[in-house]
Amino acid sequence: MLNRNIWKGYSGIAKCERFYSSRVVRRPELSTLLPSKKIMNRILFDNDSRLSYKKIIPIMEAVYENIEKPEEILFPRYTTGEDLMLCKRVLSVVRQTTNTIDKKLLAVEDELVEKGAEFGNNDAIATLAFKTIEDPNSTREDFKHANKLIEELTKIKHPLVFKLAGDLAFKKGFYDQSVKFWSDFIEVEPDTVQASHVYSNLGIYYFSYCKPRPDLQKAKVFLEKSIKFGELDIYTIKAHYYLGQMFSITEPLRARYHLELASTQGLKESFPTLGFLEMNVFNNFSKSIQWFKLGTEASNDLNCLVGQFDCYMLTKDYKSAKRILDNLKSLHSKILRTKERNLIPSNMQQVAASNEAILNIFFKTRHDGIMLLSGQDA
Repeated sequence: MLNRNIWKGYSGIAKCERFYSSRVVRRPELSTLLPSKKIMNRILFDNDSRLSYKKIIPIMEAVYENIEKPEEILFPRYTTGEDLMLCKRVLSVVRQTTNTIDKKLLAVEDELVEKGAEFGNNDAIATLAFKTIEDPNSTREDFKHANKLIEELTKIKHPLVFKLAGDLAFKKGFYDQSVKFWSDFIEVEPDTVQASHVYSNLGIYYFSYCKPRPDLQKAKVFLEKSIKFGELDIYTIKAHYYLGQMFSITEPLRARYHLELASTQGLKESFPTLGFLEMNVFNNFSKSIQWFKLGTEASNDLNCLVGQFDCYMLTKDYKSAKRILDNLKSLHSKILRTKERNLIPSNMQQVAASNEAILNIFFKTRHDGIMLLSGQDA
């Protein structure tokens, strides 16, 4: 373990934002912001917690109640740095599975990492060191010290340093380098929840980013390992989604299982694939329409609008098909007008180009159906 004084003596590294206030603010009870005790116990079990729910809550409350004055935080005597990072992971799981960001709890997460580093916990030190080297506002001194800490953690083969290095490499587009770091991680830590996150990342790499072509066999192995070792979080949900995509042609029943599980956890990308699967493979048009409608309502997915058109045409519900067609025509005209006037913001240009391509393909490939609806109008 690194000497905790290395961290404590260092003045400025990656200090997290805190909610300071000049006046006392009455905040809700922590328990009202957390899931039920039953769900919390399940998260603790999945994360191999050494402490029970009864002992974890006082640690979280100690931070939550003193978030404006972290120097006054007093933890129960049994608290270790590992416990603080466990609390941080629990709050992260709550945030990811509920798709909600509560600023008060986010501040608690940040402070738990700070305190974990002060306790000498290497996961916390690695987390803050990588945060520092990614922060464009870090001073040269902070940046240099963060790299020194990462070097020391690498020498002792601390697992998290390899995961975070892989995550950073992937974010910067160095995909092959990220695989090397992630592989180093799973050599050291192959069967934990954190390993599940890495397996999910590796599966997605081999499915979508591997050159010169995807390696679906490796993708399948890693995605299944993610589900095996993980809890129901954003990483395993993505693993289910990609497995659903992978099996959609060869094993539709298996694909349906994975995609439905992903969709029930709110992964909107699952809706169009499920809709087309129900329509084209299982001929369940009513269920197909339900998935397409969910996709349209959740994210205005154009593929879901196209799917609704196809489904209504197959069931000869021409009135509904015409309504969808008019909607697609209106969207197409709007995109073309905005494009001609050069009014598409730079951060939306890729989405607009993708939507335009979908609509162009739609009007080319559904010509007969469109003409049939035009004939009905006449």
